[in-house]
Parts: sequence; C-alpha cells; structure tokens
Amino acid sequence: MSYRRKHKQAYFLGGIVSLVIVLVLLLPSSRGFLKNGPMLPGHEELECSSCHKEEQGSFRQQIQANIQYLLNNRKNAVSVGLRAVANSECIECHERPNDRHPVYRFREPKYLEARKNIKADKCSACHSEHKRKRMSVAINYCMHCHDDLILKEDPVDVSHQQLIKDKNWSSCLGCHDYHGNHDMKTEVKLKNAIPLPDLKNYFERGSHPYPGKIITKAKKYEKK
Repeated sequence: MSYRRKHKQAYFLGGIVSLVIVLVLLLPSSRGFLKNGPMLPGHEELECSSCHKEEQGSFRQQIQANIQYLLNNRKNAVSVGLRAVANSECIECHERPNDRHPVYRFREPKYLEARKNIKADKCSACHSEHKRKRMSVAINYCMHCHDDLILKEDPVDVSHQQLIKDKNWSSCLGCHDYHGNHDMKTEVKLKNAIPLPDLKNYFERGSHPYPGKIITKAKKYEKK
C-alpha cells in the first residue's frame, strides 16, 4: 500500500471518529459531558433540557442550513443539536409583571449605545449560567443608561447629580432594586443604603440583602 493511500485512509478514519464523537455528545444521555460549570443559585436541580431546547429540523437539515449560510444563501446560521438559550427560556420561569427593567424595553433605538456596552436586552448578559455567580456584570452597570439623569426634586440627601459627578455608581443598588421585585421603600438617606460588601456578596452567590418580601417568585420548572 502506497504512502499516499495510507495518508488518505488515516484522514478518512480521523474524520469518521470525529463525527462519531460529535454525534455521541449530542445524545441526551451524554449531556453530562457538556456541562460548562456550576449553575446559578436556584438552578441546581434543573436539567440541561430545562433551558437548552432542541434546534428545529434534523441534524442533516441543520448542517445543510449552515452550509447555505457559509455560501451566503441564507441570512442566519442555526445551532446544531441544541439552540442557544434565549430570553424566552428565562421568562418561562422569571416573568414579572412588575419588572422595572424588562429586557424588551432596551430594544428601543435610544438604548443603542447602552446595548453596545452591556447588552441589557438579553437576560444572559447579566445572568450568565455556568459561572456560579448570580450576576456576571460589574455592580456599576447603571452608568450605561443614567449618566445624564436629572431630577427636579431630588429626595435623596446626597443628590443624584452629585453621585453621578463623583462616579459613585456602586451606590445605586444600595437604594434601588433593579427589577423592583422586593416590597421595599426607596431609601432617601445614603447612610442607610445597603452596604457595598453585602451587595457584592449577593452578586457572588449570597442571600439577597433587600428588605421586604419577594413580590413574584420564580415558577418552578416542571417537565412536560
């Protein structure tokens, strides 16, 4: 057998082995091999299929669609096997009618610059799974939308304009609950705000530091 023929056979065998490995990993029984890290607090008991849904079409159709995308014959690529987690999966459990910052709000044109910095129109931009932390962004994220905030009658003893001037963005969440999901009154004295160490602990994985009861609890995921 010639060297060239052996070389071709080796490439062919390697391609077959690689394809088999990919196919095996896409099987439901192999999902455990694909875990990327610890879950968010409260998600520990969820299965992969709770958030990761099957992409439409067969495996062959998904491959064909991506080939057409590479050939510029279609606008978008598709996932192979499982599709990327979208807001719709999050909202299945976390929909809140009282949400002060719903993700759809940030799709307005005026938030274009903010979306470039923080992608606030996507749940996963702030709550990225498999990173253990409850929040995957810095605690000063309010600056991306409120750097020009002006209040005619500012109720806080240290004005918002002064806080903005001092770039004291880490103080915002000491008085404000971003999603408004706790039954609490907004603090008007900065000295009574939630301490920054408590907020950082909450961002990492600790218990929430906000006073008052939770208004809307997350729905418990049930297999269908």
